[in-house]
Amino acid sequence: MLKLYTFEIPSLKSQKTLSIPHDFLESEDTTVLEGTLHLDIDRSDHMIHIKSMVTSILELQCDRSLDKFQYSVQRELDIIYKEGLKEEEYDLHSSFKRLEQHQQTLEFEQDVRDMLLLSLPPKRIHPRYLDDNGNPTELLNEQFGSFIDDSETVDPRWEALKKLKKLI
Repeated sequence: MLKLYTFEIPSLKSQKTLSIPHDFLESEDTTVLEGTLHLDIDRSDHMIHIKSMVTSILELQCDRSLDKFQYSVQRELDIIYKEGLKEEEYDLHSSFKRLEQHQQTLEFEQDVRDMLLLSLPPKRIHPRYLDDNGNPTELLNEQFGSFIDDSETVDPRWEALKKLKKLI
């Protein structure tokens, strides 16, 4: 799927574009309508530096209305494969991974999955329910039935309790 064979990567600089399959985020109930992974690769003897750019359009389901809508994502990540690295490190914009001497493939599935899932909003709200600033609007603010002012009417049980308290 989203992998490169190390023997296919030429020395020095190269570029590669991979397509993201539609069922890539199927386990997350998200459909990838369009998706590409663009890789700028810089290879040396003991290191492979990859600047990746994920561009995709996802189909999400609104939490309020259950309507489907499209959400576009564009994220960048630097991945550095290095020989002799003892610990792999990850942060928001880059990751350092170990490159074994006889490693055949470089896989990007988990990195792309993480980038896409971290790009999703915590509440998936259809754009028609958002105002100009991107904040959710009120869905309904109506009252049904008649409104009775409870401050004027006093429960007779409460009056009986007040009388009992005075006697004590």
